[in-house]
Amino acid sequence: MLAKILQVMVHAGHETLWNLLLDRLHHPERYLQEVSEARIVKETDDLIVRELKLHGNLVKERISINPYAGELRHELLEHPQFTGIIVARILPTARQSPVAPHYLEYELELQRKSFQLEGLVKAEEEIVAEFETEMHQLKSRAEEMDSRK
Repeated sequence: MLAKILQVMVHAGHETLWNLLLDRLHHPERYLQEVSEARIVKETDDLIVRELKLHGNLVKERISINPYAGELRHELLEHPQFTGIIVARILPTARQSPVAPHYLEYELELQRKSFQLEGLVKAEEEIVAEFETEMHQLKSRAEEMDSRK
């Protein structure tokens, strides 16, 4: 099982970071080079079901949206290698300061469908690296957007 928490400090407002996470939901190809297609299958105020072509493979996920907690919970419905969840959340560094930076956190709880050991460690390292790259892109965009205000 791949269980990991990734975190990066972002010097930008909660609203800026939240809007980027929502944009990432609707336009994942802007944030992940590995996404060649994306479409929303179902959408309500607090739920999105979407399909992606990621590395040429179909990925279907149910995403619960909780704006009050600053959290997006991705549940993998179809994936060639994994089952599990990925939670993206925004955490304050200080509760009393509206200008304090925030943490962007990804919590990964992924279980391999196949337990073949060949290439297992490398694949997990690559997955973590992709998430870290995405987080740093979101950080850069959010900080750039807030610096223009």
